[in-house]
Amino acid sequence: MMQMMGYLLVLFDPFYRLYLSSFDMVSIPAFLILGTYVAQVIVTSGVEVLVDLQASMLAKQDLIVRNAIMTKQSKTDGLTNLYNQSSFKDYYEKAFEYANSGMSMHLALIDIDDFKSINDTYGHRVGDIILEKVSLIIQETITSSDIAARYGGEEFALLMFEQSFKQAYALVERIRQKIALMGHLELGGASITVSIGLKSYNPNLSKDKLFEEVDACLYAAKRTGKNKTVTSLDLTSSFVEKI
Repeated sequence: MMQMMGYLLVLFDPFYRLYLSSFDMVSIPAFLILGTYVAQVIVTSGVEVLVDLQASMLAKQDLIVRNAIMTKQSKTDGLTNLYNQSSFKDYYEKAFEYANSGMSMHLALIDIDDFKSINDTYGHRVGDIILEKVSLIIQETITSSDIAARYGGEEFALLMFEQSFKQAYALVERIRQKIALMGHLELGGASITVSIGLKSYNPNLSKDKLFEEVDACLYAAKRTGKNKTVTSLDLTSSFVEKI
């Protein structure tokens, strides 16, 4: 535009017009008009490309966030935010392979006592709140290397690593005691209890057999009074001690 204005000023100056041919009089303004148009097209295209690039980047970021959320949702339980049963099985299988190579591993199953009566008496919404509270205690008590999952219903599974059997036992006992000492307004101030089965990895056991033996420990805890941790040692000696 500035070039065109400059040319018009020259065009109306008789002195400079002497140096312009008829072709110059036509070609120069045509060139200036065409150049201005091309420049405008380039600027407009550049803006559009920038807008498209920004939109593409935002869409890519949104896709990354959505994929991350979907991945987390596929691995965790929506209510408790712990791992779900499917992802726990995957971790358990991998952990068993590591244990075969020499890493210490302990498996515990935790079950809320008389949970059905809670649902029947107070409703499923209160039951969900209790599940959330129990899962929070588990998360706050375990170490960063442990894996906790809601295995199904009111049952939780826990894999513990890098510690002795005595330390694993002390950890699940802390979970049990914390739960037993907590009152719940939703239950009129009453507390709840959990029963726990615990066993360490043994190279003579398959992963399925280890799980079955831990489940047997859990069943023994339920059968002999609840609110206790039963280990394979207790079953072997036929003695269950409540702490």
